[in-house]
Amino acid sequence: MKRVLFVSLSAVVLLLAACSQAPRSDYRPEARIQEELGPGVQSVPDVVVFAVSGRCGVPCDGAPDDNYEYLTDRGAAGAVAGAFADLGKSVLVVGYSSHLFNHYSSLSGEYEYGFLQLEADFDWVRNNWPGTRRVLLAHSHGTNWTHDLLRAHPDWTVDYLIDLDGICVLWEDDNEDYFDYFYSTYGNPWPVDLSKSCDVEPIEKTWYWTSDYSAKDVAYWGATYNLEVQSARLLASDVGAAGDTSLVFDYTDNVRLDDSTGGIWTFVADEDHNGITYPGSSALEWVAAKIAELGLP
Repeated sequence: MKRVLFVSLSAVVLLLAACSQAPRSDYRPEARIQEELGPGVQSVPDVVVFAVSGRCGVPCDGAPDDNYEYLTDRGAAGAVAGAFADLGKSVLVVGYSSHLFNHYSSLSGEYEYGFLQLEADFDWVRNNWPGTRRVLLAHSHGTNWTHDLLRAHPDWTVDYLIDLDGICVLWEDDNEDYFDYFYSTYGNPWPVDLSKSCDVEPIEKTWYWTSDYSAKDVAYWGATYNLEVQSARLLASDVGAAGDTSLVFDYTDNVRLDDSTGGIWTFVADEDHNGITYPGSSALEWVAAKIAELGLP
């Protein structure tokens, strides 16, 4: 059973989600937002945070099937929701794993929700709660999915696109078979091929080995604000003498499609790739401070 957080000024309520999906003739599952809110929530939230977790690790032979939603359990989603609650807003947090489809993860032992569910839920919120502010939060491989949501729907908008150390390495390989199956079954409903998300945007880059940007490094026009956190380079403050160095980190500052940087802020944290997802990290403290500074656009 997956959890949904509803954050108000006075309380945090954990709501259990139903684990079955009603079949539909089109490619999206049924939106689960209203179903999961249930009778315990009497008002429409001011803000919805859609939180997408990353890969189950390296090595992780079961990716993407063993990927699972961890941003709520670690507290990252709650920390971001708390920043909006500090603005006097009620906040609903809904979590997703890094996978095209809804699936069962043997690592979490739970039914996990994927990108198609994110797409359905996001569309439901924008149509049924037009006054509710929308926030996309993601870590690692999850940033490919959140950026691809805006890439696939250029007319969809978010107030905040929050990236925690976006990584594209292995993402295309992990998801290739599922995209092939999806396209063979439904065709491609989007204006671009989302299975190709690494080094796909021909934006001028004069360094490293490619001249193209990955989707996760592009703040598409639908994002009003983009807060990007990159983890520490090689040595992080949370890595002990006997621990691993921080070998996985985002090294590309985000840009817009025209290579501009308006509405984008980038921060290099003190912690390693996973350390940035825990409350108290310099990463989440910076995100909270920027939300407090910028407010809601």
